[in-house]
Amino acid sequence: MAAPIPVSSQPSVRGAVLGGVGVSLLVAGMWRVDGALAALGLGTLALQALAWLLGRLNLANLSATLDAPSSVPAGVMFPALLTIHNRRGFWDSFDLRVELELPGKARATGHVRWVSARTAADIDLRIAVPTRAHASAHVVRVGSSFPMGLFEMRRTLVADHELLVFPRPIQPRGLRAMGVLMDAAPQDGASAGEAAGEPRGLRPWRPGDSMRRIDWPSSVRAWSHGSGLVVRETDPPGFHPRRCMVLFHSFGFDGSLIRPERFEHALSLASGTIRHLHGLGIPVRLIADFDGWNEHPAATRAQLTACQELLARAHRAKGTEAHDLHAAAAKVWDDEVLVAISDMPPSVWRGALPRLRLPPVTPDLPADRPKRKPHPKR
Repeated sequence: MAAPIPVSSQPSVRGAVLGGVGVSLLVAGMWRVDGALAALGLGTLALQALAWLLGRLNLANLSATLDAPSSVPAGVMFPALLTIHNRRGFWDSFDLRVELELPGKARATGHVRWVSARTAADIDLRIAVPTRAHASAHVVRVGSSFPMGLFEMRRTLVADHELLVFPRPIQPRGLRAMGVLMDAAPQDGASAGEAAGEPRGLRPWRPGDSMRRIDWPSSVRAWSHGSGLVVRETDPPGFHPRRCMVLFHSFGFDGSLIRPERFEHALSLASGTIRHLHGLGIPVRLIADFDGWNEHPAATRAQLTACQELLARAHRAKGTEAHDLHAAAAKVWDDEVLVAISDMPPSVWRGALPRLRLPPVTPDLPADRPKRKPHPKR
C-alpha cells in the first residue's frame, strides 16, 4: 500500500475573518497599550491555532480499503463498499467528506459523521466507469472542516483493489447482413435480408406468411382454378458457419491518421462481435496484433471472459506491417469465417488480406456523430 499524502490545510472564509479579527485586536491592544484588547486578540488567535491542530489530528492515521467486483463492463453501474479505518488508539474522527476516484474520471462521494478510535465506517457506493481501464490502486480524498469550520483539511489516501473494466460492447449491426454471415441465424426457414434458404416447393398461403414469399405467377394460375394465394416454401438456410476467427489489427499505410478514440471504438466493436457470435453458438477464436498474434478461443463463457480481459488490457500495436496481417489472416481454416476489425479504415488494409475460401467480413466502425452546435441566442 502506498504511503498516504500528509494532511493539507486551507483557511475557510470564517477562519480567515476570525484570523483577521484576532490580528487586528492584538495590534490594536498593543498600540493602545490595552491589555484586555490584546488578550482578546491573542485568545482569538490561540483558538484558531487549536482548531488547526484538532483539524489535522482529525484526519491523522486514517486508511481506506475498497471492496468491489474485480471485473465490470464499461458504463454499467456496480456496487462498491468503501471503508474508512481510524487506526488511532485515542481520538475519534468527525464529519468526514469522502470522494472515491476510479479510472476514466469516475467519481463517487460519501459522508461519514463519526468514526470511533480503532474502528471503521463503511460507505455504500454505486458507480460506473465510462471507458475500459485497468487499475490496481485508487485515490480516496478525505476532507473535513472539523472543528468549527475554521479550516478545510484534506488528505489523500490510496485504496488497493484490482479493477478491470471491459470495453463497452458495440453491437455489430451490419455483421449478419455481410457476406456469408447472412445465414448465420436461421429462423422459420428463412434467413436475414433476401437470402431465403433452399427452395422446397409451393404451398397455400397461411396467416403470418410474408408478402415477399408469395409466388405471383403460381397464385394467378391458382386463382383461375378457384384456389387462393400460393407461397414459396423453403428449407432452413443451407450455410451456417461452423466457426469464426476475429482478427484485430492496427495496420495502415504510411501517412494514415492515428486516432486514439478509433482504437477504443475498435476494441468495443471486437468485444460486441465476439459476444454476438458467442450468443449465436458459433465457436470463436480471437487473434490480435497487440498480443503477438496469439490465439485465444472464446467457445465457453470462461474463455469469453478471458478474451474480454485481453481487450481491456490492450495497448495499440505500433509496428504492424502488411506481411504480418497477411500471415495472421492465412491462419483461418477452410470452414471458418474471418472477421477482420481494425482502428484503420478497411479501404487501406483490405487489399493485404489473402484470398480465402469464404469471403472475409470487414465491418467498419460506426461514424462519429457530429456535435450539436448551440443555437445562437436571439
